[in-house]
Amino acid sequence: METILKKLAILLLILWSFPCFSATTYDQQTFNFSYQNLKYTGEIMSPLQTAKGVIVIIPGHGTTDFVEGGQWLELRTFLVQQRYHVVYWDKAGNGLSEGQYDHNQSILSSAEEAIAAITAIQPLNLDNADNLGFWSISRGGWIVPKISELYDGMKFWLSISGTTELDNARYMLQANLKAEQRSNKEIDMLMSEWDAYQRILVRGGTLEEFNAKTANLMADPYFNDNNFQMTEDILQNIQAFFQSGEITLDEATNLVVMYPSLESTLTSLSIPVITILGRLDTQVDWQATGNLYSKASKNGSMQLTLMYLDNCNHVMQKSVTGGINEELPPDTPACDGYYKAMTRWLNSLEPINNENA
Repeated sequence: METILKKLAILLLILWSFPCFSATTYDQQTFNFSYQNLKYTGEIMSPLQTAKGVIVIIPGHGTTDFVEGGQWLELRTFLVQQRYHVVYWDKAGNGLSEGQYDHNQSILSSAEEAIAAITAIQPLNLDNADNLGFWSISRGGWIVPKISELYDGMKFWLSISGTTELDNARYMLQANLKAEQRSNKEIDMLMSEWDAYQRILVRGGTLEEFNAKTANLMADPYFNDNNFQMTEDILQNIQAFFQSGEITLDEATNLVVMYPSLESTLTSLSIPVITILGRLDTQVDWQATGNLYSKASKNGSMQLTLMYLDNCNHVMQKSVTGGINEELPPDTPACDGYYKAMTRWLNSLEPINNENA
């Protein structure tokens, strides 16, 4: 009997870990739009009742497979069950969208792409389409603010695992070394070498200096898992790129400033924003991001709800280490409180005033 009760308790814990999605259905339609002479294909999932508004999904780095592959179906189903139209499309070269995937697509280009999609769905006359919101993750934390600079009409924003204005390379290395349970002494040594590595790449230095000051870093199996060997030509090309003036470098850290005006843009937002961050996120500096959003809210009129979730990695999965190399099963549940937090926040927004709401 005790064994049965233990198994039942485990089963209940597993069930409670997942959001309680009902069996209700939804309407779905395909839409197309053009951007930079390419045809993009997306979909709109709509509730059967009158919708409260529209939520546009803005993913982070990486390929997508929404239309044909059902990517993020759990999230999309959750959002439509909150009674929102859910809009998404596949990036160039993905799904049914034309072109080739560009991992280095600029923040501006991604924002313009999203605006082209929003413009394309306007003739569809979706109910309460003027209540336009965004759900974004990771790099989407740069794209949505850029959209706000270019497009008037954003009413709310769910920012997941968002970013600061800086490139996250240094944080990723340090956080993942910690996740691999390296000693503090080893981490300090490798990070010191990484600082020298970055300084030489962006500010200048010889190949001899590079090899002498980064020997342990370049031999580390996590940092250099493909055993890359620096050469004089490669070093000079990298240095020429960083010194070309095409990008902005942070004087204190030598990191690339990905979005120089991010703080001022966040400060200028006058909409409700929920920011959800995982305390085991090893890809973006969740503490710095939380501080940035808090500062922007304090200095501006953003209506911020800030949440930190324990045992939660970058993609909002329950995790032990949060490390990039952590192997999680396909059915790993979402972090405790993730869906509940979004539900409560969406329910707290100004209701749509119509008889069917």
